[in-house]
Amino acid sequence: MQWVMLSAAIICGILSNVQGDCPHARPGLKLWSDTATWTGTNNPANGGNVFVTEPIIVDVASVSVHTVTIQNGGMLTFSPEVDIDFRAANIYIYNKGAMEIGSEDCPYQGQITITLTGNRQDHQGETHPKAILVDAGGTLEVHGEPRLPWTKITETLNPLSDTTAGIMYDHAVSQYVTENDWVNGVVAYTFTLDGSNNPTVKQFGAYELKWHNPQLVEHINNVADGDILMMASQREIRRNEGDAQLTGAYDAIETLIYGEVTGDGILRSVQQDGSTWAFVYQKGNPDSYQEVTNPMGTTSVVRYVMSEAMIFSAWSIGGTKTWQQQDHFRISNRDGIQPKLRMVDDVTTWGPGDKIVIASTDYNPEQVEEREVVMCTDCANNEIRINDFVDYVHFGEVLYGAVDMRAEVALLSRRQVIKGEMEDECPDFNENCDENFVYGLDTFGAHIKILRNYANVHLENFELFNAGQQTDSGRYPIHFHMCFDKAPAAAVPYIRGVSIHDTFARCITIHGSHGVEIIDNACYKHMGHGYFLEDGGELNTVFDGNLAIQTLKAPGGLEPIDARIPAAFWITSPQTKVVNNVAAGGYGAGIWFVYPDEPFPPTRDFNVMEELEARRTKLNDFYNNVAHSNHIFGIMMGNRLKDDRTTTCCNKWQPLEDPKDPLSTPLEINLKKITSFKNRMHNIWIEGGYLNVQDVSEGQQFERAGRVSNVIVIGDSVNKGVPDEGIDRSLPFPWEPDRVHSGIVMWKGPTFFENMWLTGFQSNDVYDTAAIAKKRRSPYFSSVNTPFKNVQFGFDDGEGEGTIAISGTPGVDPGWEESIDGEQIAGFTWYQETENGEELLYIVKPDHFSAAADDCVIRPNWRMAICQTKYGNVRFLGSFSNTHIVVVRDDLPSAQLDFAMKATTGPQVVMDGSRTYTAHFTGEGSSWIRVIAEGIEIGDKLRVGVCIPPGADFEIQSFFPVRLTQKRFFVEVSSLAELDADDDNDGKKFYYDSASSMIYFKFIGVTNRAWNESATCGGNDCPEFRIVIKSGDLNDMDCRNRLYTAEQLSMSKPALPEYTKTIPADSLTPPEGYGAGLTRPFTNREVVDGGYSDWSKWSTCSKTCDEGIQYRTRACNNPLPANGGAECEGDSMESQPCTLEPCAIDGGFSQWVEWSSCTQYDTNYCAGIAERTRECSEPTAQFGGAYCEGSTREVKPCTTC
Repeated sequence: MQWVMLSAAIICGILSNVQGDCPHARPGLKLWSDTATWTGTNNPANGGNVFVTEPIIVDVASVSVHTVTIQNGGMLTFSPEVDIDFRAANIYIYNKGAMEIGSEDCPYQGQITITLTGNRQDHQGETHPKAILVDAGGTLEVHGEPRLPWTKITETLNPLSDTTAGIMYDHAVSQYVTENDWVNGVVAYTFTLDGSNNPTVKQFGAYELKWHNPQLVEHINNVADGDILMMASQREIRRNEGDAQLTGAYDAIETLIYGEVTGDGILRSVQQDGSTWAFVYQKGNPDSYQEVTNPMGTTSVVRYVMSEAMIFSAWSIGGTKTWQQQDHFRISNRDGIQPKLRMVDDVTTWGPGDKIVIASTDYNPEQVEEREVVMCTDCANNEIRINDFVDYVHFGEVLYGAVDMRAEVALLSRRQVIKGEMEDECPDFNENCDENFVYGLDTFGAHIKILRNYANVHLENFELFNAGQQTDSGRYPIHFHMCFDKAPAAAVPYIRGVSIHDTFARCITIHGSHGVEIIDNACYKHMGHGYFLEDGGELNTVFDGNLAIQTLKAPGGLEPIDARIPAAFWITSPQTKVVNNVAAGGYGAGIWFVYPDEPFPPTRDFNVMEELEARRTKLNDFYNNVAHSNHIFGIMMGNRLKDDRTTTCCNKWQPLEDPKDPLSTPLEINLKKITSFKNRMHNIWIEGGYLNVQDVSEGQQFERAGRVSNVIVIGDSVNKGVPDEGIDRSLPFPWEPDRVHSGIVMWKGPTFFENMWLTGFQSNDVYDTAAIAKKRRSPYFSSVNTPFKNVQFGFDDGEGEGTIAISGTPGVDPGWEESIDGEQIAGFTWYQETENGEELLYIVKPDHFSAAADDCVIRPNWRMAICQTKYGNVRFLGSFSNTHIVVVRDDLPSAQLDFAMKATTGPQVVMDGSRTYTAHFTGEGSSWIRVIAEGIEIGDKLRVGVCIPPGADFEIQSFFPVRLTQKRFFVEVSSLAELDADDDNDGKKFYYDSASSMIYFKFIGVTNRAWNESATCGGNDCPEFRIVIKSGDLNDMDCRNRLYTAEQLSMSKPALPEYTKTIPADSLTPPEGYGAGLTRPFTNREVVDGGYSDWSKWSTCSKTCDEGIQYRTRACNNPLPANGGAECEGDSMESQPCTLEPCAIDGGFSQWVEWSSCTQYDTNYCAGIAERTRECSEPTAQFGGAYCEGSTREVKPCTTC
């Protein structure tokens, strides 16, 4: 209890003296407690509705009313001198009404809890139920005491089993750890202290009460004075029931503690249902006794603090199954039971009793953990102690100085609280109890709602929980609703430093409202999207420095995507500033940018943005954002929102200089400092036009055009997480252990990758892994001209070593999915610096079709080919429904690729004119076909033949490099030799072979393409040849048997040469300036040096008599240091001895003296008596202590004869 008494005083010590406009100190305030303040039925004593129309201060500890309406110049404020519990069903503020809890320059210093009461049935018929509602003309100011909302750890936090610091004895590494570990019952240790005061095991045993009761009794009875007995349940306690129950162990424990059987010991009450139980006691020391029991699944822990250097701890660790529940015992100093956390920031505003939450740094968001801050007398300003060890590893390192994987820690507790009153479980009248993702909860919580034409709203530094309503739409924890712009005279609205947790429908919603600043908030354990822009027409919202932890799925009635991929940050408008935010663990996405074609109703009705304007609008700012430990995506910039609020592919985002003019100049999309790790599906997925993505840490996937630079990608890092079966680390998909791992995942493109360093792609026996791969399970085209320039690798590449790039054969290589068109065309262009200057290597699939160039060599560990001959792609488009295109390598007809044409696609092809490719169609063909030569440049040639129906009437067209709209404008030649001949008609010639029904066209390159150009051809102009079939049988467009002989179609494929030499690592460390670097402190904000508050009052003395210790504290919050600013100098805690009256000393007997000689008391007989005495002197009773109980003299008969 010592810590409890100290914490109350020390928390108060966080407060600092304040100046400025303090609402509670304004003149003319009427007292809530004064009966003269109220008239008639407008009286809070009645518990009904209350109207506030003048300035009133709440100065009483407890208020319970129904609806409080503040209007017509009324103002409600609260006295910081009283701990206030204010209960109301609703609080409505409008028409020059105001509720003010502190102010910006006078933070509220008292303790206040506002509880919004009632359930959904109680509030039937209300438009804004269970709400603090700010309507037109209303003001809401909530300014709690400044406290650090969240930070990051700077050292990895390990679970109990992995901790050795300060430990004198640990059961987990003892000889007894496996002894009878199958027993359902009680495990017991007796320790004795040797001559050096070191604990040694005197006795150990595991006892099932049903069978081993006598042995446990004997163990307990063997405990001598000064011995320490520790016991805990293992699995579950089993015993006989009713009259057959053996009570010997219960009796022995009670006798050990109290000297007699009391019949009310805790062990007697432990149910045979998996309940956990723990016990510790030093015989002869009543103050050492600790015993506790908890329901199954909840850990029971007890501790006896003999000294700060020797603490005896016993655990019964809860589990979801009884066989998972194990005991643990440890003797350690304070570090061995209440670990320290070292943080990035000053945490002197966090005190004993505060609740914190520590984010997962693994793939599993369930590894988030809540703990309580405990007293720490030896902590630095950036350290705290927590009440117990964590169950999981929480990583705390910045890898290579550039990849920040440090776990976030958020402060949940505040002394200023707004919350909802909740039912114990989901009541039937909520009408959603049977829906998925309700979790059995009452989801009708409190909410704060701000409506149009409010006067002022500023919310900061308070705690909000049990908020939001999943039962009904439009009722979110904090909600700006259709406010549009603020009133000209109003200050910029903000939500800052608020702890929002355990919510039922988001954390913060901005709906049809502009210019709201959302800064440094912590959002934890929220159902559905967390930070939420609702309609896509919200302008100039600022998200800066916010944290979201554990985004939960929700039923989907409020937003369909809530049930599938809820996002911590759901950004539907590009006119948003998104900087310094973290999405740390959830069951969907971290930060998701997804725009509708035009804002949803009702915002659409106000013409905020035109149709398609969002996709043509530049993002206000994106800098230093982090996402990790999410089930699907980390950072997601992709998809579009349909009118039914579901998503579809793809975002088509290309900002323009004038977003309202579709012909305006395209702008670059600048995204900087992205950190993403341990997200199951994709760390980063970005679609868009002219992307310029810089300073990226960890893995990513990019689509379409753009540039990615200054990147660090780590595959398997030292952040191993909780190992899965058969491997020393966690897997993103433990149920699919052979799923392929890759760093850069290419899709469509070309995307331009430069200045990159990749490491951690060591081969293993469980799954394929490589630094570079194409997106799998995708039918889409992928450009072989995607360039990688100045790319370095931090590992050796070779068989049994690391792997730079990889592909696989569906159905052959484990982890590679069923055959999909996109699996057939993986590849990229690798720029190499050599003695002869820059050389290009083309990485293509290793089959005989793709690896067609004479200089191709197979890299076996990549399952890809490396070629020096120029490569590009030929892409086919048409009206294909159930059609396959089979593309044949003309010089080796047995080398074919079959495309199902679920999307526009086509193979990798040699661009030097040395190969011809023919296309054939199975199933019903298309009446029009477009053939595009992608990646072709000046000097390149590509001949392609296309099969059409025999005898078909057809038309052909070309739009580049020569515009020819009809066949009559082309030059028809009579042979392939004429077609291949170089002359002035190149680009105009075609050859039709009526015997085989093949049309041939030779593509030529007329432009060069810069390596980082956004299109696959220079100037975004790729040569294209079009065929329109005007008549003919579309089911007869497979010319293979007409064009090739059976022998040609079955030609043997020669073995391709291999390249197996090890490719050495470029550098074991990344170049300076690569990666996102430290993500906290925030370097894009003004630096603020910290300042101390005044000292608190001295705490209660640690003892009630004699000499103890008392403490006082001060917080570094005047101001809080921020953004790398200096911490406060000097100690944040002081101690001093406190001398009280001496403790009462109970008397104690000395030893009996020797018996006296026998004294004859009758001379006629031999009978006599002997006597002995003792004194009440060891010690003498003092200071009101009890005198010894018992006799000071004893006699016995004796004989003198």
